[in-house]
Amino acid sequence: MTSNVIGLQRLVQDLFELSRLQNADFKLETADLNLTDALQDAVQAARQIGASKEIEIMLPTASKPILIHGDYGRLRQMFLMILDNAIKFSPHGAVIHVTFRTEAGHWHISIRDHGCGIPADELSHIFERFHSKREPRNRDGTGLGLPIAHAIAHRHGLYIRCESTVGEGTCFGISDI
Repeated sequence: MTSNVIGLQRLVQDLFELSRLQNADFKLETADLNLTDALQDAVQAARQIGASKEIEIMLPTASKPILIHGDYGRLRQMFLMILDNAIKFSPHGAVIHVTFRTEAGHWHISIRDHGCGIPADELSHIFERFHSKREPRNRDGTGLGLPIAHAIAHRHGLYIRCESTVGEGTCFGISDI
């Protein structure tokens, strides 16, 4: 019973979070920031999450800051939700690669795992509410993590994409174009 209550509590909190983010009147706590700081902070937290599976997260040192106006906490949350999924669906001892590049005044961040991948027929639905992989690795998932990450990106005028091949892994890309 306790487990069910905790699961329902997470679901309600995630629904509330998504509803707030999708409400245009909900104000983000924005400031000028270096996006790579939020990414590095999320990677540090994700390394702790992945430690039990001996997952390594590779992140190069930023050569240039990615300066944006945004909500640091929400952007960190977006990165952490994507990293958490990468950890969840990667095998024990896997490596997750996080890369970023800037070019012609634009930037792109990629988070690539080498896990089980997402079937092509599910790929177009991953940012929809309650769409989640129903398997033992995702038993605690609410199906709201990626929709929340998508809403955070949208609120910041960012684009989030996903490419995946079953058996080879998944790559999430976040960019300003």
